[in-house]
Amino acid sequence: MPRFIAVANLKGGAGKSTIAVNLAGVLCDKKHAVTLVDADVQGTSTYWASAGRLPFRVLTMAFETARDARKWAPKVLELEADYVVIDCPPHVGGASEAAVGIADLVLIPVTASGADLAATLKALDLVHEMRESREDKGPACIVVPSKIDTRTALGREIGDVLEQLGEKVGPPVHQRVAFVESFGQGLWIGDYEPNGPAYADIEELGAAVKKALKRL
Repeated sequence: MPRFIAVANLKGGAGKSTIAVNLAGVLCDKKHAVTLVDADVQGTSTYWASAGRLPFRVLTMAFETARDARKWAPKVLELEADYVVIDCPPHVGGASEAAVGIADLVLIPVTASGADLAATLKALDLVHEMRESREDKGPACIVVPSKIDTRTALGREIGDVLEQLGEKVGPPVHQRVAFVESFGQGLWIGDYEPNGPAYADIEELGAAVKKALKRL
């Protein structure tokens, strides 16, 4: 059975697609097959993959209406992979609800801004709603500090702020030029700059994801 990981945030600009693509890359190895499902109509992950240089499969499966979810979720559940990473749209809707509804684990990227923190509360509400309706009481959740700049006071304090939300806080993914450059090259960060600090961020996040999934 695949493990389903939804990367969801109900506000744009939080680094959601950056985390989804690079997490898929770090999970993909000789022993594990990974499929990234781009459920966002903006298609950032799809565009990232358009050069054909990513080491995993990317499927464009975006939809807008709740009615489409009846067909979407069964198709995703039938995918053959060890890990299925879902890049969700940045709003509450059928796609986000369907993705969180089938996920084993939800990652919520959060930048160090008041607007992002407000959106995070809405995303957590969706996670809590799914836990109440599912027999397995899932999904698990990791809040991920994203695009963090430690030169700012909030950037340094964001981890402590997120701890108060009552969910596990993952390792931070910092604001790094290498992420932008790797997108431009159609590469995940492990192929673009395998010895750099951006890759170290993603490697640490991947380890946290694997640890959380083992506990389920």
